Amino acid sequence: RLSQLAPSAAGPVQLYFDARGVVSNLHVISQRPLADPLGSGQVELHVHCVGLNFRDVLNVLGAYPGDPGPPGGDCAAHVAATGGGVGHLSVGDAALGHGLAALASV
Repeated sequence: RLSQLAPSAAGPVQLYFDARGVVSNLHVISQRPLADPLGSGQVELHVHCVGLNFRDVLNVLGAYPGDPGPPGGDCAAHVAATGGGVGHLSVGDAALGHGLAALASV
């Protein structure tokens, strides 16, 4: 069931689950700020869309063999910041790619 996001989660958010087994274990929570500055070759993305696939469903339900990591992979985003050595992308550019735990604002 859909529920309204708590007002305390007004900034960046992420989809989180504390236990696999049922879809109702998915929760939207506030996202922690990035702890470290971007390293060489790294890019910070502000995510707009995330593709979910059958692997993600199996992951959340606990039916995927092994540890698949957090759900969400491919995403559409805009570049928010770049680390050193990134010459082919600029802040504001549209980006499409695969990210780890892409079901998050940043």
